[in-house]
Amino acid sequence: MACGARIEHGIVPSMAEPRISGKTAAIVSWLHRQALKGANVDATLEGLCAQFLAGGFDLDRAVVAYLAFHPQFDGMTFTWTRDTGRAERQPATQPDIRRAPSPFFHMQCTGTEELRYRLDSGEDPLPFPLLGHLRSLGFTDYLAFFQPFGSSADPGLWPDMPVGVAMREGITGSFSTIRRNGFSARELATLRMLVPPLAVAVKAAATLEMAETLLGTYLGTASGRSVLRGHVQRGQGHVVHAVVWYSDMRGSTALAASASLETYLATLNAYYDCVVDAVDAQGGEVLKFTGDGVLAMFPFEAGTQAGTDACWLALAAARDTLDRLGEVNARRSEAGATEIHCGIALHAGDVMYGNVGSARRLDFTATGPAVNEVSRLEALCKTLAVPLVISEVAASLHGGHPQSFGRHELPGVGRAIEVFSLPEVMGIPRS
Repeated sequence: MACGARIEHGIVPSMAEPRISGKTAAIVSWLHRQALKGANVDATLEGLCAQFLAGGFDLDRAVVAYLAFHPQFDGMTFTWTRDTGRAERQPATQPDIRRAPSPFFHMQCTGTEELRYRLDSGEDPLPFPLLGHLRSLGFTDYLAFFQPFGSSADPGLWPDMPVGVAMREGITGSFSTIRRNGFSARELATLRMLVPPLAVAVKAAATLEMAETLLGTYLGTASGRSVLRGHVQRGQGHVVHAVVWYSDMRGSTALAASASLETYLATLNAYYDCVVDAVDAQGGEVLKFTGDGVLAMFPFEAGTQAGTDACWLALAAARDTLDRLGEVNARRSEAGATEIHCGIALHAGDVMYGNVGSARRLDFTATGPAVNEVSRLEALCKTLAVPLVISEVAASLHGGHPQSFGRHELPGVGRAIEVFSLPEVMGIPRS
């Protein structure tokens, strides 16, 4: 093949179809097993490259990548190097993917299924900055592939693409060597044979990981895991004993009526960042967003010291939330934006945790008296002008000296509940 030549759309130079060797057949079988068991991409790439080296391949770098459904990034890349023997995971945002022309981006935009460049040819300039970088590191040969899925990414997710250009979905990857004279014809034939089974294994792992991510993002980690394990029938669930958290942002109704949609959503997200990150940091689980409210829990085994631990974790999350809001408000005040305040209520009791809904539309949610009571308890934050209230049940787990605000009737509860707060948070101003 001419140095610097590229092979596009899977059209390979005319040659006799290579016969698959026993070693290659064994690798194909191994890749199929990796796909069936949903092995991680990094483990699959590391295992594949280890088998290449054991078979005498002079392989020094291998990469696989794919578009990802994730709330924080748009793609995932795994890069294996011979020096480390490890595949490094690197998430990428859309600006990262589009920042500089790259072989992978070119192939996904054009449908090109293979590109090969001899980097020791002296060709200058090379068409992609990456190739010049690899040449500077001593690489001599670069073979890139794109295994398409036959579909394209939603144009709404890639709004700035040129007219008529679509971001195709599939697995991209590359193999590189520093050996003098590059890959042999036998090595190239083997690499091309292994692209489809490798892509299948990567797709299987990526699909499973994205499912876990999306279910965890929308349902919470524990709930998402339960659904993915098959707890999907109406009525399935279990009882969890927990410290229950409910928080509500102050002034959201007025803000929604007066501010633009963008401003309202940005404010709501800033509030959610403070609450969710604080709850996550203490090992709690966010169960549901209800408008501008957050329902969360800190599970524990009833009748054990773990109840006290769960209460302290919930209180630590409450303090952390208020501290985070204080930092956010300092920045918002400098920018002339309204401050964000919230009320937080902590309760404890049994939470019925499982699938409810109609036969065709389910919600994996938490219900029960403790959940109903904690949301009504939070309303006392306004009445008492404090950012945190603690029920008598949760206070009994605390073991410290919270300050009592007396007994209060809660709408729909039918009994008075003694309410407490903590002196160290009571000085935080009410909105």
